[in-house]
Amino acid sequence: MPDWSIKIVGEPGQTATFEVDRNDVEPGDPLVAEPTDLVSWNNTTDDTHRPWPLDAQGEPIPESQVPRGSTYYLSDTIPPDSSSRPSWLVPSKAQDGSTTVQYCCLLHQQERGEIIISSA
Repeated sequence: MPDWSIKIVGEPGQTATFEVDRNDVEPGDPLVAEPTDLVSWNNTTDDTHRPWPLDAQGEPIPESQVPRGSTYYLSDTIPPDSSSRPSWLVPSKAQDGSTTVQYCCLLHQQERGEIIISSA
């Protein structure tokens, strides 16, 4: 069960991006993880962020449908220069049944990323 980190990077006043914190993954490429891997986000910006799952239409899933502790709850709000809490345990499939979890920052919804769930 590897632990993966996704960096939230960006300059003040600009749209932040999600970058997998691995030398062999290009900026903008998705994280490829297996079920039961742990994922955390490292906020390196001066803004607060909150990774949040998207539905099949690319819209944030309503907060009432993703309570803290549920399978698709990605993170609490992440202050500047902090890491996410809790770590996210990768499920066997995305909420829509696919193998790709698409997410945004709930506070800046134009900031998008994805995690591909691999069966190895």
